Amino acid sequence: MTMLRLLPILLAAALPAQAHAQGWFSDRFDNAIANVDQITARYRNDLREELERAGVRPPPLPTPTAAEQAAVRSLRPWWQQAVVRPIEPGGRAIPVSLAYMYDSAILYSAQLRVFGDLPAIRDLQEAEVAGRYVPRGFAEGRIGQVNDPTRSLANTLGSERLLRNEVATEFGLRQRLITGGEVTMGQRFLNFSTNSVDFVPQRQTVAQSFITIVQPLLRDSGTAYVRSIHEVARVDARVAQSEFRRQAENHLLEVARAYWTLHLARVTLLVKERLVAQVRPIVAQLEARRGIDADGLLLNRARTALATREAEVLRARAGVRNAEVRLRGLVNDPRFGQQGITELMPSDTPLDRYEPIGLATVLERAIALRPEVHQLYLQHRAAVLREGQAQVEALPRLDIVLEGTQGGRGLGRYQFGEAFDRYNNLQRPGGTIGLRLEVPLQSDDLAARLERRRLETRQVESQGRATLATIVAESEVTLNEYNVAFREVAARALAMRAAQTEVNIQTERFRQGVGSGLAGATALDLLLQAQERLAEAEERVAAAQVGFTLAFLVLARVQGTFTSLENLDVRKIDDAARGPSYVLQRSSAAEGRSPQPAPRNGRTP
Repeated sequence: MTMLRLLPILLAAALPAQAHAQGWFSDRFDNAIANVDQITARYRNDLREELERAGVRPPPLPTPTAAEQAAVRSLRPWWQQAVVRPIEPGGRAIPVSLAYMYDSAILYSAQLRVFGDLPAIRDLQEAEVAGRYVPRGFAEGRIGQVNDPTRSLANTLGSERLLRNEVATEFGLRQRLITGGEVTMGQRFLNFSTNSVDFVPQRQTVAQSFITIVQPLLRDSGTAYVRSIHEVARVDARVAQSEFRRQAENHLLEVARAYWTLHLARVTLLVKERLVAQVRPIVAQLEARRGIDADGLLLNRARTALATREAEVLRARAGVRNAEVRLRGLVNDPRFGQQGITELMPSDTPLDRYEPIGLATVLERAIALRPEVHQLYLQHRAAVLREGQAQVEALPRLDIVLEGTQGGRGLGRYQFGEAFDRYNNLQRPGGTIGLRLEVPLQSDDLAARLERRRLETRQVESQGRATLATIVAESEVTLNEYNVAFREVAARALAMRAAQTEVNIQTERFRQGVGSGLAGATALDLLLQAQERLAEAEERVAAAQVGFTLAFLVLARVQGTFTSLENLDVRKIDDAARGPSYVLQRSSAAEGRSPQPAPRNGRTP
């Protein structure tokens, strides 16, 4: 009757248990690990569809015309040769190309070394995971003494205490399995002495060989689960390599910015010095004719212009020094200091060739070649695998335990040889089989970790969509800047030619005669203003040339072709002093010749 009353309660408890069990086995065999290829493929397809649904882009900006391209190609500014001449007297100046500065940064930049250490560190994760499955030797020992009240005086020959002294030793090998289980093979020895008459003789040696297998059936089980741990370690290492390439490209792009900033600063200094050289003859002329037909007003204005322009030269010279310090800091080349090099002279000339390219091509290259995109796909795969691992780890613990034993005994203490000789049950060895179940009664830390992994996967997917939108916008902006920068060079060149014509006209008018009063002051002011407008136009031309050159390099980085453009590959080296690290090196196609990225005009040192 009691069992009949308990039957409904047992059935009610069994129904949810059955439902839970179905969920357990579903998560065990149908999880994110098993479906990782389908999930990642679907995610890639979703990103491609979102790229196609990006919407109708606004009409692109007009590309340079044939006349504008011809105007840029024919541009030969006067400072093109002078910029490679030393500025500081008495020092040691060397011409350097941008490719040379790239190579110097690759060899000596401390920042690139920091970037290269990250993938080298991540590479060790797979070795850590593989290290869990190497065989391990173990040894255990214990000494014990039992001194309990006896349950039978006859068992201890009248003694009120049951005494037993033990010395036990166990050693062997233990190894994890690809299935998630663990196998242990070992040997046990037990020496004991007792006053119990149950043991004859009362001093014995026991030897036992055993093999034990513990195999999880739910939590932490399965070859797919174990292999996913290895794969996540490999994926993390590849993510770090993509991150190194991205960071290295950004650093080299900063080197390029500093290089062309130094070029522009030197051009600016030359322009300022030319302004000073243009006003000095006027001051000398006015001083010579002061007593004839040039009054003090004209001389004062000329001297004021001279002092102002000399102050601008001081500021421009400091700008050159600051730009050079910035470039040296990014490169960290100790040879510059060891060889007493006091001045770096950029020898490359700005880019003057235009390559027409469409937005669709830029986007295709960016999606296929950008390290950020490759890194994003890898991070999503790793997140899916971690979510699947969390599914398996959140399951109840259900382990099967198998053990087989073979033993014997020696009649006396430390009779190991005799114990081995009495391994006489070879036909029927001993064994044990059992199950071990552990179920959390409430939501535990593993369930919370599973929920966190699911949110992390969702975050990576959202991050991918955000990255895709950023790449689309960045590609369009960079392409527009590339087109506009080239057209600006052409427009600035026309403005510079017009300013030069104005200077020639005003110079000729001033040379016709230096008068006094308002007419003379007006002629002088017009000449000085024309010279300053010309100088400003020349500076703007130089800035536009540098801007177009940098726009080309930025466009290469946006497309993911920066390293291939510079013939650079990501490689792993093993330095005897520092250990393994990742570096950028010239590809085999670029070895044996002077490093010079193309397309670029100019000379290499």
